[in-house]
Amino acid sequence: MKKALIYSFLVVFVACTSNKKIQKAQKEINKTTVVQQTVVQKPLVVAIKSRYLLKDSSNVKVFMELDIENLKKDKFIEQLNDNFRFNFLVQSDYGVRDRIASGKIDITNQNTWLKDGKLLLSFEIPRPKNIPKALLLTEVFQLEDSKKSNNDLVIDFNGTRLNDRFGVFVGNFSIPVFRNYINKKDSFQLKSVENHPRELFLLRYKNDFTPAQSPMATSVRNGIDRGLEPEEIIKVNSNTNINLKTEGLYLAVEDTTNTKNGFGILVVDDRFPRLTRPENLVKPLVYMSTSQEMRAVNENENAKQALDKFFLGVTGGNQMISKKIIKNYYHRIEEANRLFTTYKEGWKTDKGMVYTVLGPPNKVQRSRDREVWMYSQNLNFSEIIFTFNRKPNQFTENYYELVRYPEYQAYWYPFVEAWRTGNVVD
Repeated sequence: MKKALIYSFLVVFVACTSNKKIQKAQKEINKTTVVQQTVVQKPLVVAIKSRYLLKDSSNVKVFMELDIENLKKDKFIEQLNDNFRFNFLVQSDYGVRDRIASGKIDITNQNTWLKDGKLLLSFEIPRPKNIPKALLLTEVFQLEDSKKSNNDLVIDFNGTRLNDRFGVFVGNFSIPVFRNYINKKDSFQLKSVENHPRELFLLRYKNDFTPAQSPMATSVRNGIDRGLEPEEIIKVNSNTNINLKTEGLYLAVEDTTNTKNGFGILVVDDRFPRLTRPENLVKPLVYMSTSQEMRAVNENENAKQALDKFFLGVTGGNQMISKKIIKNYYHRIEEANRLFTTYKEGWKTDKGMVYTVLGPPNKVQRSRDREVWMYSQNLNFSEIIFTFNRKPNQFTENYYELVRYPEYQAYWYPFVEAWRTGNVVD
């Protein structure tokens, strides 16, 4: 809560002739009235994530993670109920105005938590009959200004994939994680809503996927190698603690002979989503370097020295600008990892590449299998539109590939040059 102090000095000049009146006037002159004005910061919704687990034949449990600013730890339930209304609507699909189910989401101490600066909540919706998939729309309505924050989530009521029924739970917390990665230090469990015991398997693969190609690339490589072979198979049980000390891509499955319906977990070092080791920091330079510069970076066995040479080279030896670029660029990389990690690190994905270079889009439009990012027109360019098509694979259903065009070159290179000259403000 921010406080602004406005000091108002009230000085009263009194013309006095007697000593008594002079003393009285002096007291008035020396009197200072301090008026304290408290600026009350209302809670504000910044971002929403959601996921679900099928509970039983009649219910689905939905979990939400919200970034809401200005919540007090000791009064957040009261603040939420005073400032917001939470509602849900289930409809057949995007653009279809039907109503399969709807209702109000109650905010109580039993279903709402504040953890690590995030608001976490859970609620149940009815599981409709004879409907294989549907769209869940959740709305956070701000009472003061009628602002709405929405989230969309496609639910497969048939429970085709393992992660429709089992989630990753870190520690003893009752809400599954919303990310696709686990730090090596984390102990986790694979659990269903009703804690059904189940023997499961984790297949470990090498995590050596390449970064995204430029938006102008004419020949695009496949998103994932279909011929991947696991390096290790680990048998685990649901509801029991799992500790994985080897980094890599793990596929959780019910049957090792059928890997189509499992889900991926990327096990990363404990600093992720931040990149801090020089050998990891050099790789994202691919988005702001020439092929010749990248070749020089890769040929230098000393990663720290390669980083220093690269940034001092593009800035003409200006250390101040180099530090500014490094700070802003790797903050973008961290955010890309946090937002877009799937079967590979977020910065390597098509979304992560665009986010790193151009920043967050001004507007996003979603459908069942497509996402469109729009960057508003300004003095330097007209509106830029990036279209991402959903490309499911054995590790995730939420991987998207960019539709590439040579015409992006006119927009892309000026943004890259802005990074190289230190003119991007993160």
